[in-house]
Amino acid sequence: MGHKRLMRIGVVGGGAMGCGIALELAIAGRQVALYNTRLDSSERARVKLERDAALLVETGLLPPAQREAALGRIRRTTELAEAAVGQDLILESVPEDLVLKQEVFRQLDGLAAPDTVLASNTTALSVTALARDCTRPERVLAAHYYLPAHLIPLVDVIPGEKTSPDVVETVRRFLEEVGKTPVVFAKDVPGSVGPRLLQALIGEGIRLVQEGVATPEMVDRVLTQGIGRRFGVSGIFDRLDLAGLDLVTGVMRNAGRPVPPVLAQKVERGELGLKTGQGFYTWTPEATAAFEERVARGLITQLREDRAEGRLRVPTPETQE
Repeated sequence: MGHKRLMRIGVVGGGAMGCGIALELAIAGRQVALYNTRLDSSERARVKLERDAALLVETGLLPPAQREAALGRIRRTTELAEAAVGQDLILESVPEDLVLKQEVFRQLDGLAAPDTVLASNTTALSVTALARDCTRPERVLAAHYYLPAHLIPLVDVIPGEKTSPDVVETVRRFLEEVGKTPVVFAKDVPGSVGPRLLQALIGEGIRLVQEGVATPEMVDRVLTQGIGRRFGVSGIFDRLDLAGLDLVTGVMRNAGRPVPPVLAQKVERGELGLKTGQGFYTWTPEATAAFEERVARGLITQLREDRAEGRLRVPTPETQE
């Protein structure tokens, strides 16, 4: 089956997230109607859009000649109907409140054409619950962006219980067309993966500060200068394979922590990661070399930028003695 190209987009909620979504879509050639409830918030959105576009030009991500054309594709409005009527896709990005979002979806369902796709940028709410009052639940899903939306490639695509697979595929293709990296979930998963991982990290960071183990500044530095750098070029499971699953289970046991069954089973089968050629991933010599080079190149790029900007001292023979 052919999939309709989504060219006219309504973005409901012009805060930081909505502005990023609108700007990126406009740069990709889409016509965008950006809705704010009040004139003052619409004016703040205008200022943010212009500031973000200027930074993209300054850093070489947006050709100067395309800046005005992109901003010109964004029509700001305080009338919800203008963001709903005639659109191929409507992306909702209002505050994370179930009752509020259900009301917004109820109104959008009544305003938009029957074939319009309705998507929520929800972080943790059920798509099925959001679509409760919609006459087209098969055309409702979540497209969860990460802040800042125009700079983070990932978008979680999450269907509700009644969402059509054809609609999921249409949105997946659309996101790829505009330069995003969509991850499609098989079922309604409130919170998806990213927010749940983030909540675990936030909870542990707060505990470390509360127990006096570290200051907020120390926690943030460990993340931005340490493990956060690695997560920019590799994930959890490839790092586990790299370390060795037997070593990881040993560390867990020594710390008095339970070893997850999936990890223990792999160790029992001798699937220890990179050193045995099989862990959570399969590792050939070629795959290993490619992974190590990709990680090194990514970290080198970050180091080079830090040194160029003066955030890190450049080593000299004198400092190394």
